[in-house]
Amino acid sequence: MATQDYRDTPIEPDRDDGRPDIEADVDAAPHSPHAVQRVTWAELFFDLVFVFAVTQVAHAVSVGDGWGDLGRSLLLFVPFWWAWVGCTIQFNGLVVSATRRHLLLLAIAGAAFVMSISVPDAYGDRGVLFGGAYFGARILLAVVGRIREAFRQRINPISGALVTGALWMLAGLLPAGTRQWAWLALAAVELSMPLVLGHRLDYMRFDASHLPERFGLFVIIALGETLVGIGQGGTHKALDGTEGTALFVAFILSCGLWWTYFQYGASAAEHALRVAKIPAALVRSSFSYGHLAFVVGIILAAAGMAQAVAGPAEHPHGVHALLLGSGVSLYTATFCYTRIVMFGGASYTRVIASLLAIVITVLSPGLPALAPLVMLAALVIALNAFELYWVTSGRPLMLINVGQGAAGR
Repeated sequence: MATQDYRDTPIEPDRDDGRPDIEADVDAAPHSPHAVQRVTWAELFFDLVFVFAVTQVAHAVSVGDGWGDLGRSLLLFVPFWWAWVGCTIQFNGLVVSATRRHLLLLAIAGAAFVMSISVPDAYGDRGVLFGGAYFGARILLAVVGRIREAFRQRINPISGALVTGALWMLAGLLPAGTRQWAWLALAAVELSMPLVLGHRLDYMRFDASHLPERFGLFVIIALGETLVGIGQGGTHKALDGTEGTALFVAFILSCGLWWTYFQYGASAAEHALRVAKIPAALVRSSFSYGHLAFVVGIILAAAGMAQAVAGPAEHPHGVHALLLGSGVSLYTATFCYTRIVMFGGASYTRVIASLLAIVITVLSPGLPALAPLVMLAALVIALNAFELYWVTSGRPLMLINVGQGAAGR
């Protein structure tokens, strides 16, 4: 019988049995339909490569000059994201020996590592290397999909991604100016693929504990980049006066962003996936698209925080002045989108918070970098404090109902 690399023991979802949530991989365990799949050590190691990838992209965003560089930097994140999402979805519920599972994960991680080291010169001499590594990751994911028997139709997201992956590699041969437009077109195709072909996932079932945990861990990866950025800025500055204040406020804002997702959002995502009639609908929308927006928002905020800590009294200009506020507003607004697709309604508090973040973003170009940093930190902390008070006092949620979500209301 095929084996899994997570301990296959029935666990009550709301019961603490005293064991750690992340369990050691095992080479043999009986398969049970009631198993709760846990994040494994191999998956955590796999994620370390994507820590490097997020750092590379965030650095490119931070040092870029103008809107063009911002767009080109974020464009490079699209293949990283789809490679990670494809791996997470296909390994969810995969019944295979631990050895084979580990080898496949490590091989995909190796391809992503090559992509990561190619980011700084992806529009230069390493375009083919970047695209070729992505194509390699797509081939490996196709192998996993064949083992899992993920799709019943020949034309599906996996076969489509094999074509676009090959085109990413071939586009690396083009001149830099043409290459960016070719990659943009390919990114648009890949972003639309879940809408066009994603319904072919509808028959699939997903582990309702493992999948939200994996996506939550990627949010942690992105939030870790905010700490790296502000931490590196703090090591080169005297921690007194304005510099020390900026470092402290940036850390508080990072904590606030973490709280905004993990206090209520993570458990809501797991509940929605558990009760949805068609879980794949949430995998396509809330997880694939919604979490892409979460991570992009965090990357923008991380770049903005790093700049604010590096020069809190300076007045950023152009796109650099808008990174922090636009990142926080996108991050907050995405909660409204994910809640609508999950439960059919958005929270008034988060709608208001996202609008206020936009106002702060508009005001940012005329202010020293410390000012919007303080305002955004105060906004996020106020949002979290009010929601905590409202929920703990037993009051009904204040929602803007717009329809029926995939998991009901």
